[in-house]
Formats: sequence, structure tokens, C-alpha cells
Amino acid sequence: MINKLKQYFGSKCTSVYVNSDVPGFINIPLKQMKFCEAVDQSFRVPLRLTAKNLGCPGARRSVGFDTDNEKLAADISENSNIPLKFINNALRVIPAITGIMQIDLGLNDYPENESQPDLYILYLQSLNITDLMYKLAKISVKPSIPQYSLLSVCGNVFANCYVNQVVSISFGCPESRKSGGIGKNEIVIGLPFKIAGDLLHFYE
Repeated sequence: MINKLKQYFGSKCTSVYVNSDVPGFINIPLKQMKFCEAVDQSFRVPLRLTAKNLGCPGARRSVGFDTDNEKLAADISENSNIPLKFINNALRVIPAITGIMQIDLGLNDYPENESQPDLYILYLQSLNITDLMYKLAKISVKPSIPQYSLLSVCGNVFANCYVNQVVSISFGCPESRKSGGIGKNEIVIGLPFKIAGDLLHFYE
């Protein structure tokens, strides 16, 4: 399915496996990375994120490696000058996952009939969003467009898509625009595996 998604939506598409036991080679970065940075790199090479190499505080909160929302909110507020109350409200809404040991990204050559990914993350040109939403409407799928721009790729897309099994759309946050390779006119999409399969019927 990943090859079909790339055929219709472009090369910036990656598969995401949570706690998988997929065999074969995968890069395990030694340096700490941001989640959005890992997504960008996984468009080219497969890699695995763990508690040791996921370094971004916001991403660590989104995947459940850290749980101190108060400290995270205070740090974000201090660095961004966004009111603390606003950030606390955002963190109450943005999902956080529990029970994650590892996240594998970009296993594009692995047979999906043997082990299905949990979801896909895509960077789409904005002009393709209208057509995507129109086709989603045909299968009665209403995308989730979170109201907060914080933790955009790790929280509003990945965690929201994984926890709630919804198509998640984000316009990016300053960190993901800087480190995650999101282009000027690109929007980030999270697609649950089953919905991606249903959606592709309209592109064949």
C-alpha cells in the first residue's frame, strides 16, 4: 500500500509501526532526534525511535516516554512567549500514547500482508487536500483538524491518529517546519491503515 500512496501523493509518505517485531535491517540512531525529524529522514531510510534516541520533550510526552506536562508547558511558554494557560489547555486536548517501546518508520520494502503498519504519515501539497477530503467524504470519514499548532507531527498527527484512529491533519508547528522537512506549501496528514486502504479505491 505504501507504494500506491507514494504513487498518488508523492514521495513524502512513510509507514509507522508501533512496537512491531518486523525482522530485517533498520537504522537505530545513536544521536537524539525530534520525532518530526525522524519522519522526514524515514522518507529516505528506515529507522527506529526508542526512549534513548527520541530527544524532543514534546514528542517524548506525545509517545508517553515523559509525563510531566507541567514542566513541558512551562518550558514551551518560556521559549515561545505563549501564555501558560493556553499551552496547558492544548496539552489537555492533544493525545498522549502509553505503552510504547519503539516506533519503526519507513519500512517501505516490508510486505504489508505479513505485518500491517499502524498508520501512515504524509506531507501533502496544500492543493491536494481538497481532493483528499472530498474522497474521504465518500467513505463517510471526517478528518480531525486539531485547533492547536503545538506538537503538530508527534501529537496532533501521530498520537491523534494512533489513539483515536482518525485521519489527522496539521499545518505544522515552528519546530516541525524547522526540523521536520515540511515544505512551504505542505500539510501533514496521518492516515490509519484501514482508512488508507479504503481511500485508495478511489485512486485506482
